[in-house]
Amino acid sequence: MIRHHYLKYCFFFIILISTQSYSHPHSFMTLKTAFYVSQNQLTKIQFTWAMDELTSSYLKLEYEQHPQQTFDDLMNNIEENHLFSQFTLNTSDQPIPIALTAEKSSAILNFDHNKGMLTFWATLAKPIAISGQEFELVTYEKTFYVDMYYEQDQDATINNNSCQIMLDKPTPDDATLSYAQALDTDDTPAESDDFILGKLFAQKVVISCQ
Repeated sequence: MIRHHYLKYCFFFIILISTQSYSHPHSFMTLKTAFYVSQNQLTKIQFTWAMDELTSSYLKLEYEQHPQQTFDDLMNNIEENHLFSQFTLNTSDQPIPIALTAEKSSAILNFDHNKGMLTFWATLAKPIAISGQEFELVTYEKTFYVDMYYEQDQDATINNNSCQIMLDKPTPDDATLSYAQALDTDDTPAESDDFILGKLFAQKVVISCQ
């Protein structure tokens, strides 16, 4: 068994059972996202991330030994990686990035039947009127070491009836699939402006408001 500092890629420490494990991804995280509208303005987003059982077991071990340090490392890493998300306002010209700030005071880490679950709110730098607007959220770990995905369409919601929400599934080509499957646990995928492996496998949440 070897010790792998998993916080470099995501949020926690994990022990890899064998160095002979090939193909990305190696860890899985299911997502639930709730967009919150107040007075016809989008103001914040609630993220809920549930980790797989193997990852959860090692995170739980770290958390039981060093609760505050593990929690702080978790949230700091999320902030440093921009919430592992890209959120944009889609316009006719080009997407406009929307800054999100995690509310650390709202974050809750718990373990239910040995599955780790993190829930936190993120606020927009400035509320945005939703009328006639389209938003897009993509959440991913860029190396695709971790597959962050929605299990079903209903896992992305918005509390406003004038908006429709859709989950757009990725369609990586055969070459990208083969490349990901050939990666070992310690391999770092190539990266460029046009090629971010995790993003190529990421679902897109698209919100269209009347």
